Amino acid sequence: MNNFNFIFAGTVCAACSLAAFGQTVPKGDAPATPTKSGAKPATINTGASSNLVVVIPLKGVVGPTLDDEEWFSATDFKKTLEKAEKQKPAVVILEIDSPGGRVDVEEQIIQAILDSAGRGTRIVAWVTDAGSAAALITLACNEIFVKPSSRIGAAVTIVSGSKGTSSLKKLMQGDEDLAAKYESFQSAIHKAAAEATGRSPAIAAAMRDMSKELWWSSEGGFSDQQRAPTDERIDGPKEVLTLTAGTMEKTGIAKQKNSLDEVIASLAVSPGGQTKRMDSDIQSSPKKLRAFIKRLDDREKDIAKAQADSNHSRIATLRKEYGKTLLEARALYEKP
Repeated sequence: MNNFNFIFAGTVCAACSLAAFGQTVPKGDAPATPTKSGAKPATINTGASSNLVVVIPLKGVVGPTLDDEEWFSATDFKKTLEKAEKQKPAVVILEIDSPGGRVDVEEQIIQAILDSAGRGTRIVAWVTDAGSAAALITLACNEIFVKPSSRIGAAVTIVSGSKGTSSLKKLMQGDEDLAAKYESFQSAIHKAAAEATGRSPAIAAAMRDMSKELWWSSEGGFSDQQRAPTDERIDGPKEVLTLTAGTMEKTGIAKQKNSLDEVIASLAVSPGGQTKRMDSDIQSSPKKLRAFIKRLDDREKDIAKAQADSNHSRIATLRKEYGKTLLEARALYEKP
């Protein structure tokens, strides 16, 4: 419906295209461990007595959208993660397949992951593709598993508005103070994630900023500058970082697996474990929004019929219902 187009205008997002399908590779060994970065990863409760594995799918756009069937919200994610925590699982697996989306939603999801991990929850990412905001969500997880064709990265912030779409950095050219203010605030959550997982903040920085470089060595890990002649450049100063599965495994960011079953088998969960999916929980808001849109479609048809019948009292009643439903839909859409 065209009536809803106004809702999306002006949203700040970070998005890229999405496409990936797996291919077979030899089985991996242990879960990935963070590479050397100077930061100490948070303690993970790997000795949980529970043998329950909870899977939370993060599929589609990060944050509400009217253009795609699949999306997920920070509100639903926090409620779903809290519900999972109460069951005291051995591990929570975030099943990620997303092109990215809204920055505010991404930041709230990252904060929820860090808070939960701080309470001892073992949170693992299992990635098909993670573009933009979804890439930064992935980096907030202590352990990352990817398919052989997975890609993670391209997190430049994009602004969509009445004048079209452009990178936020480009829009801020000429106002160094404003650019520095935004960068300082936005990068803080990604630095916090890097500190919590033991990864270098240079990884997220290279995904978010085309001017940043990323170097790596087996001895020193990641850095935003070359430290020795043997350092390998992963990302140049005129490129936006997107990591392939091979590079992620080589540098210790992630391990390659072919299926969710392989991921679970590698996590050392107690034998006889149960896997519980929480698809319906994470899809609560999208389901409600689809119901609102259907209701609005139905009211439009009812109004058209009432107008054809010249039933003015019925038209007035239906328009009130339509306006109320539209406000409810907008409130749900604007909620992160």
